[in-house]
Amino acid sequence: MQRLQIMLVLVFWLGSQASWADELVMKNGSRLIGTVVSAENGKVVFNTPFAGDLSINRENIESMVTNETVTLLMTDGSVRKDRRVTVSDETMEMVGPEGDTIAFAAGDIDLINPEPWKLGEGYKWFGKVSLAGEIERGNSDSDEFDFLAESISRSLTDRYTLRSEVEIDKTDGDKTKDNKKIRGKYDRFRQANPDDYYGWQLFFEKDEFADLDLRTITGPYVGRQFFDTRILDLAGEVGVVYVDEQFDVAEDDDFWGGNWEVRLTSDYLSEFSEFYIHQVGILNFDDIDGVLVDTTIGISFTFFEDFEVATEVVHEYDGGAVDDVDDTDTTTRVRLGYKW
Repeated sequence: MQRLQIMLVLVFWLGSQASWADELVMKNGSRLIGTVVSAENGKVVFNTPFAGDLSINRENIESMVTNETVTLLMTDGSVRKDRRVTVSDETMEMVGPEGDTIAFAAGDIDLINPEPWKLGEGYKWFGKVSLAGEIERGNSDSDEFDFLAESISRSLTDRYTLRSEVEIDKTDGDKTKDNKKIRGKYDRFRQANPDDYYGWQLFFEKDEFADLDLRTITGPYVGRQFFDTRILDLAGEVGVVYVDEQFDVAEDDDFWGGNWEVRLTSDYLSEFSEFYIHQVGILNFDDIDGVLVDTTIGISFTFFEDFEVATEVVHEYDGGAVDDVDDTDTTTRVRLGYKW
C-alpha cells in the first residue's frame, strides 16, 4: 500500500511538472520538457531537469511551446512581454495576458528572453584575464611572463573598452623584454543603424628594448559590425590618429596617420572553441614605410565553466623602428585565463 501511494505521488508530481513546463519537439521526433531560457543567433538554450542547460540549433526544432510567459524582442525592434508562445517552422502564435492570440511569422522573432541591456536597460559587463609564463632552468635560466586583461561595458547606445598587456622576459637574471600597453576606447552606436558606430581611442605603449620610452596614440574613428553571430563575428574600423613617440636615445618624433582595426572570431569548429584574428595598424602620413601593424591569430578552448586555454601567434611590425632595433617581433604563447 505504501509503495502504491509513493507511485501515485510520483505520477502526480511528474504530471504537474509536465503541465507547467515548456516543450520542444525535435525534428527527429524526440520531445524535451523543461524551460526555455533564451533564444538568439539560431540557438535555443533549454533547461532540463536531467541535463541542465542545453544549447540546441533552431534548425533541429520542429516546434516549441512555452507554458511560462516569456519576453520577446521582435525583428522590428518592438518588445512583447509576459507572453506565451507556440512556434513551429513557419508560424508563431502569441498569447497575451488577457488570452488574446496574435499570429506572426516565426521569422519575426529576433530574441526570446533577451538580456536586459538588449532591451535598453543598463550595461552588460564582460571581459577576460589571462596569464602566460615559462620557467626554464638548466644550461640557461629563462623566465617569461605575459599578462592580458580586457574589460568591456556595453549598452544599446554605447560601449567602453579597456585593454592592457604586459610582456616581461628574463635570461640568466637579465631582462630581455619589457613591453607594456594600455588602450582605452569609447564607441557610440547610431540609432538609425546600430551596426554602425563612431568613437575615440587613447593608447599608451612602452618598450624598453625598442628604445621606446612612451608612444601615445589618440584620435577618432568610424566602425561597422559586419556580422554578429557565433559562427562569424566580424567588425572593422578606420580612423585618423595623432602619434607622439618619445625615445630614450633616438630623437623624439610625432606625426599624423591613419589607423585601422579588424576583429574576427568564430566558433565554427565547436561551441567550446573560438578561432580569432585581431589586427591593428597605423599608416604614417609623413613616411609610408613607417607603418605599424600588430596581428594576433589564435584559438581558445573553454574547459571548465568560463576558464579557457588559448594558443596564439602575435606578430608585431614597426616600419619606423630606430637603428639597431629589429622591425619585427613574433611571439608564440599559450595563455590560461578566465572570461566572464
